[in-house]
Amino acid sequence: MSSNGSAEPAAHGHSVDHAPPLTGWKKFWLVVKVVELRLRFIALMAATALVFAYWDTIWNRYDKWARPAETGQAAVSGIEHYCPMHPQVVQDKMGTCPICGMPLAKRKKGEKTTLPEGVTARVRLAPFQIAQAGVKTVEVGYAPLVQTLATVGSVGFDERRMANIISKVPGKSRVETLYVNFTGQDVTAGQPLADLYSPELSQAIQELLNASGRAEQEIRPQTEAGRSLLDNRREMVRASAEKLKRWGITQSQIDEILTQGKSDFKFTILSPISGHVYKKNVVEGQEVQEGYPMFEIADLHTVWVQAQVYETQLAFIRIGQAVEATVEALPGKTFPGKVEFIQPHLDPTTRTVDVRFAVDNPGHALRPGMFATVAVKVAVADMPEFRSRVAMASKVQTVCPVTNLKLGAMGEPVAVEVEGRKILTCCSACPPKLKASPAKYLARMATAPRDEVLSVPESAVIDTGSRKVVYIESEPGVFEGREVVLGPRTGDRFPVLQGLAVGEKVAASGAFLIDAESRINPGSAPAKSNDAPPAKTGDAPVRSASITPDTAIRQ
Repeated sequence: MSSNGSAEPAAHGHSVDHAPPLTGWKKFWLVVKVVELRLRFIALMAATALVFAYWDTIWNRYDKWARPAETGQAAVSGIEHYCPMHPQVVQDKMGTCPICGMPLAKRKKGEKTTLPEGVTARVRLAPFQIAQAGVKTVEVGYAPLVQTLATVGSVGFDERRMANIISKVPGKSRVETLYVNFTGQDVTAGQPLADLYSPELSQAIQELLNASGRAEQEIRPQTEAGRSLLDNRREMVRASAEKLKRWGITQSQIDEILTQGKSDFKFTILSPISGHVYKKNVVEGQEVQEGYPMFEIADLHTVWVQAQVYETQLAFIRIGQAVEATVEALPGKTFPGKVEFIQPHLDPTTRTVDVRFAVDNPGHALRPGMFATVAVKVAVADMPEFRSRVAMASKVQTVCPVTNLKLGAMGEPVAVEVEGRKILTCCSACPPKLKASPAKYLARMATAPRDEVLSVPESAVIDTGSRKVVYIESEPGVFEGREVVLGPRTGDRFPVLQGLAVGEKVAASGAFLIDAESRINPGSAPAKSNDAPPAKTGDAPVRSASITPDTAIRQ
């Protein structure tokens, strides 16, 4: 390079151009361009993802923008008409539902559909969704449900068959002879237990003998005074004999005293009942005071079993109900009995109620102190709740036989004459169906067979805590949540008190999945599917919710 800074010629006669160095600003701008390219790519990917994620919303907004403007009175007033039984049927003009024929109800546009009273939700499922969820339905019918309640109690004495033998003679009495020498000895009614001697008793016997002797003296009752004296003497005999009876001496013993005429009579205590000596509190030669308990006798031909029943089981127990008792000491042997007493109060600690069972005890096989298992078999149809419901249903009609909804849930009930009977229906769409198939719908109003009740499988019931719901198939693919009143569970079934009718189909399996679908799509309107064409409503459009594969029921 020369001294003046010019470039020297390169070897072989070629020259080299040197690029000017990058300034700080150019370097910064180059970095910004690179970042911009990266951000454009990220923004493009994000926009693509958002379009895929919100495609339904974007399409619905476009469809609403591209739809022709509505004309007519409905558009001005903002009123539309819908079917309460099939909320997917919506039109701008008055008319009837093309599915059920029910007159359309009126509401403001955008207002939420109100389901009939007693219906909690309504869901339409496509056949592939029903198969995927494993939904199976069964018909509601009558069944002879029998509930078996088992409880454990202890065997005790029948308190009505116990006797406490005491000394009734005033003062002290001496046990002269003891005929019962040990505890547990069997005795029969009228059998001598002991002989007592008492000075008080001897004095009372002497008074009886004296009165009897005076009464037997010859008196000529021709005069009024003679007749009065004879009556007084007879009254003295009666009073003396009555005193002895109050001390426990029987009439036969009194007759024996009068026959023998001896005042040193030994009072014999007799057993008032048959049984065994439960307690013996005296020995021969012992002196006992008046009121001293000498013997306790118990009759074991019938025993009591005291048991505890939980408050949730009280509906199955009633007085006079037949029961069977078993004990481990006698396997395979049962003892018949009945419910005799139910305690009127509840134990707040154990939440149980004491129940007493009277059980027959042939051969004294059941011994007080044993543990016994008592089984109570209850026909659910005999429970008071079901009897009252059946009696009420036979007098007053409360539900529509076609839809099984409460009368008044769809407006003013409509009366129809069928087979000589006046039947009330929930709306004007029901009478044609009732007349077309009277046997089918009138069977729902028939009285239940004896000892049978309407029941549903346990798997069909969804217990939310505050209410119980089952899903019925009102039409193919459409399931309605129906609030029901059920009795206590019996085996794997629930008896139905209210909410269902014979012949209706309930979801016996997959009910929880149907309930989950109704919660995912709370609109409660039946949905449109590829296998279920929309209802035709003339020129007016039909609106319905859509169930996408992402929200379909999965098993």
